[in-house]
Amino acid sequence: MRDYYLLADDGRMAQKVVPSGLGLQKENTFEQLPPISVLEVNTDGAHAYIDWLEKPLPMISERMKTITAKYNPSIQWKRVDLIDSETNLRNVYWAMQVPVVDCLSMETAFHLNGTVKRLVLDTDKIKVHHFFKVQGILEPYIVVSLDAAESFLRRGLNGFVLQKVEQALRREL
Repeated sequence: MRDYYLLADDGRMAQKVVPSGLGLQKENTFEQLPPISVLEVNTDGAHAYIDWLEKPLPMISERMKTITAKYNPSIQWKRVDLIDSETNLRNVYWAMQVPVVDCLSMETAFHLNGTVKRLVLDTDKIKVHHFFKVQGILEPYIVVSLDAAESFLRRGLNGFVLQKVEQALRREL
């Protein structure tokens, strides 16, 4: 049985670049993007270009895209150039449309407002996916397999933390 992890923003990294100017709505954000976007960032000289940017929408660096594309070739990509307003340096990031997988276990628990209290995945439904969103929840969680997570960590990618996700116990007949 393969382990899975939530890919979440690393809150410990306070000095990361913040792109501005997308002005996207909550829904259909990927569809609203043109094939190539240019966004301004103000680094104040101390901000870092990390590999995983969760906001204003999930974007990954070129290094992280290379690995992610190997694990899931069906992801759709749109290029986002981040331009430093002071130095005019450009860094290429990629917005992505991640496949949505119906993999919630019946053991998943929800709060009264519909948000996830306890996320449990049914690994039989995940099949061969290594990088995906979970269908049927309000949160925009992105889940990665242990294989993909190890590839990210071996290459020293940063800007994210990995939180292990519970899996439903298999019942043998």
